[in-house]
Amino acid sequence: MRAELSHRERVLRAIGHQEVDRIPCFFAAEEDVEARLRQEFGLAELVDIIRFFGGDTVQVTLNVALPDLSGVEAPEDLELHPWPGPETVDLAGYMGRLRAARETGLAVLGGVWATIFTGPRRAMGEPEFLMAMLDRPGLIARIVEKAADCYLGINQAIFSTCADSLDVFYFGSDFGTQRALFISREAFLRFFRPHLTRLARHAKGYGLKVMFHTCGAVSEIIPDLVACGIDVLDPVQVSASSMEPARLAREYLGKLAFHGGISTQTLLPRATPAQVRAAVRETILALAPSGYICGPDQWMMADVPTENMMAMYEAIRTYGRQPG
Repeated sequence: MRAELSHRERVLRAIGHQEVDRIPCFFAAEEDVEARLRQEFGLAELVDIIRFFGGDTVQVTLNVALPDLSGVEAPEDLELHPWPGPETVDLAGYMGRLRAARETGLAVLGGVWATIFTGPRRAMGEPEFLMAMLDRPGLIARIVEKAADCYLGINQAIFSTCADSLDVFYFGSDFGTQRALFISREAFLRFFRPHLTRLARHAKGYGLKVMFHTCGAVSEIIPDLVACGIDVLDPVQVSASSMEPARLAREYLGKLAFHGGISTQTLLPRATPAQVRAAVRETILALAPSGYICGPDQWMMADVPTENMMAMYEAIRTYGRQPG
């Protein structure tokens, strides 16, 4: 392996459980944090912030709203609503953003944000959706299927035109709370796993890696995510129950790569820079053998001091090259 890999090579090799020159990393923060950093360091654009911290990826996601499903009673009612498709979104604008991202040399994460659990819950109303999972399962199954069909149609338009501008299809829904799954594993298997599999296989058909986002304590369904074809789990929310990095790395060595792992809940807002550096080292030691892209486990918010961000990325550069 040559001395220094490109950003894309580094990320794809890490996802593929291959040797890298250093652990890849990423930047993720709320817009007010980005604005603060631009002002503090005289940076113009998000890509400048990514480069400032030594990041290897840029995210270019297409967000699509599902129709308002409040008051829907039966599967046939779903046909009365306008569902999104390639003709309803600005595909030309999105593809232009993808091509511009490719020109940066960073690994590009994108595709439609195919949120088959969170999106339908919001569209129908959370109490109504969760109750209907029990008393109208046929309706929920059809809603989730319709949502997945819409996302697949939009992704087909994107991938068939500019898959060469993407490296990783990145999508997700939050299936975990701080302590346990949001729903039972049985419900996950019944309503959601088949469509996660469809979405992942579709992207893989275009040669893309697949990263799935779900917050919280999701260890119970990680084997199912692997079976769906997920290559990378985002994030490793270390403050959630049963999400210990060392255990996850042991159990999924060579099967699943990990993204995140540096806590924005318990570490980055409260720790000293020295404590941040120590936690980064420990996390790299735990997760790097399984394939790891290091960074915050959620988007950083205003309560994360700049000095702790600096400490995190300095530690990634230091311990990512010499994890032992």
